[in-house]
Amino acid sequence: MIRRQRILLIVTAGAALLSVGGLVASVFVRSPDQDAAGRRAPDPTVLTAPVQQRVLTKSVILRGTVAAGGSVNFTPVQGQSQGAGASALLLTGIRKKAGSAVAPGDVLVEVSGRPVIALSGPVPAYRDLKPGDTGKDVGELQDALRRLGYADSDPAGTFGPRTKTAVAALYADRGYDPPDTGGPHGAADQQPLAAARQAVTTAQRAVTAARATRDGAKGAAAISAATTQLGYAQQDLSTAQKALDDLVAHTGVMLPLAEFTFVPAFPARLSAVNAAVGSAVAAPLLTIDSGRPVVTTVLTQDQKSSLREGMKVQLSAEVLGQEAKGAITALGAYTTGSSNSGQRNGSSGSGGQSGSSGGGQDGGGDTPQTRAGYPLTVTPDTELPAPWLGLDVRVTVTAASSDGPVLVVPATAVSAGADGRTSVTVRAASGAQNRIPVTAGMDAGGYVAVTAAQGFRLAAGDAVVVGQ
Repeated sequence: MIRRQRILLIVTAGAALLSVGGLVASVFVRSPDQDAAGRRAPDPTVLTAPVQQRVLTKSVILRGTVAAGGSVNFTPVQGQSQGAGASALLLTGIRKKAGSAVAPGDVLVEVSGRPVIALSGPVPAYRDLKPGDTGKDVGELQDALRRLGYADSDPAGTFGPRTKTAVAALYADRGYDPPDTGGPHGAADQQPLAAARQAVTTAQRAVTAARATRDGAKGAAAISAATTQLGYAQQDLSTAQKALDDLVAHTGVMLPLAEFTFVPAFPARLSAVNAAVGSAVAAPLLTIDSGRPVVTTVLTQDQKSSLREGMKVQLSAEVLGQEAKGAITALGAYTTGSSNSGQRNGSSGSGGQSGSSGGGQDGGGDTPQTRAGYPLTVTPDTELPAPWLGLDVRVTVTAASSDGPVLVVPATAVSAGADGRTSVTVRAASGAQNRIPVTAGMDAGGYVAVTAAQGFRLAAGDAVVVGQ
């Protein structure tokens, strides 16, 4: 019994050894055919891409800055009413920080404790505006006051009593005493006004006395003499009353040159305050971007060669998640990139200048350019919201576009034969490949518009070979 068990164990172990040997042989022992197959290169992989049918556009992508259509530089200086002996002007408060939106009637800063107010007006100011003044600048002030809701029924262009009332209300609503031709509270005008009123009172008394004398006169000669004296007294009263009226008409609430600036268009933005609180005022104190926003950038020669005025533009303000459409409206000549303040009419000074306001408001021009190249301006189709001002935005210019949907393939799918003819290779589902002669059109973004030669068919969805 024991012997039989030993024999069975030996047979089982032998079978196991034979099985392991066969397995090892099947792994390490290869036939000549297997060896040759292992040395062959794998079948080539064919890379394809679908034919598309769409409008093909060629775009140029740039970065641009949103800025107002123009700018105004403002520097308050001593006006005529303050005189040469007035103390130097100091910046004593900032009511609007740089980058803030500006609305008509806003107080921008305080200079020597007095406000600088933004008013709507197309023509820069050049003088103090005082009671009795006439001119287009007075009319501009009256229009600005009416837009802010202050009634002013004085004749257009005449600084009369109603204009004084409106200016006084403008200041009071902003927490300031109104400026006066006689200084604080009109103190310097009080004495001449009192003297003029006294002269009227004296003349009135003289008329009363002369009239009583005439009424009590007896005889023709006495009556005639008294009547003559009454006439003289009445003339004196008329003269005194006219002098008082003129003095009243030319004194009182005024608008000093140093306390306002006309801004030609809104929306506007205070782009720079060029002084610290407590420092002396120097030009330019303020720069105000004004007018309908535009986008400006600078092109290289390669970029300029593919762009022209009138091309459509897509604007993207990524930080706001907003987009807008526009068009190229200006493409300038090459500039070296030197800084350009954009002053439009002269430079600021104590007496102002052509196109100045507040003794130092300069009409602004183009945005300063710091890079050499060709300046480009994009005007949006609709006015951009105020938050866009000052932003760096993406500018996508459609430099070219197909007339409608066309068949397009990757540029790598188009090949040229020895005869110079171009073609694409279409791969069927079975793997068969068919060469299709084509005419290549415009290219953009790595794609080419193609048209199959007569007698050949190419359709959207076909798989064209792009590599293998």
